[in-house]
Amino acid sequence: MEGGRSLAGERRWNSAQLESALTELKSVTAARAVLGEDGSVKEIHLVVEADRNPKQVVRDVETTLQAQFRLVVDHRKISVAQKDLAEKPVDFPRLRWVDVEIAQVSTRAKVTVMVERAGKVYTGTELGVKSTSNVYRLVATACLRAVEAAHGLHERFALDDLNASVMLAGRPVVVAMISVVGDQGEDVLIGSAIVRQDPQRAVIAATLDALNRRVLNLPADLAPILGNDLIAVETSAGQPASVDGNPY
Repeated sequence: MEGGRSLAGERRWNSAQLESALTELKSVTAARAVLGEDGSVKEIHLVVEADRNPKQVVRDVETTLQAQFRLVVDHRKISVAQKDLAEKPVDFPRLRWVDVEIAQVSTRAKVTVMVERAGKVYTGTELGVKSTSNVYRLVATACLRAVEAAHGLHERFALDDLNASVMLAGRPVVVAMISVVGDQGEDVLIGSAIVRQDPQRAVIAATLDALNRRVLNLPADLAPILGNDLIAVETSAGQPASVDGNPY
């Protein structure tokens, strides 16, 4: 029978059952069915992803209702709201470790960390006293500067603490605690990494582990410079770090 009535006539379906079936359809993220007092379908409203043609979704609805509930619904009673494709988050590749260089300058160490994303390499440099424990902190801080360079940020991260001697299940683990300062205040992030061969690489991995998921939410501090792909940012230690004019 037309008008959204059951072909069997005597059967009734509540709106929750219909909505549950419709949200199982491909690309449908939300559904609402409006039924009349006699159980007929008055309206169906859908929210769908941008990757499907609305006409195809309507055909899927008609087929599903007829196959599962023996309901015949006029396509004019089905409205489709499609999400904007621009609303989908862009999946940027994460930064990964490339290399770390340590040069001795008298009693001090100059640490340079290089990270890479999509074929572009970004560097961060830090200078400080060359003691065993402090070199690990210099490596982590230089990594912070490299991450800032990759995302067009300036002095947003601070290394609160670093423990390179944590033991878990008999294996050494590096744990890094990092403060992130933004327009909405301050946040503290934790990252960790198992020491496999090189402790310094584990320090970088723990630092990236803390930041990679959160750094994309921070607005860039640096705007592109026309005609020049690279600009220089002074780190807290006075060492320049190159920043890609297009941080993404």
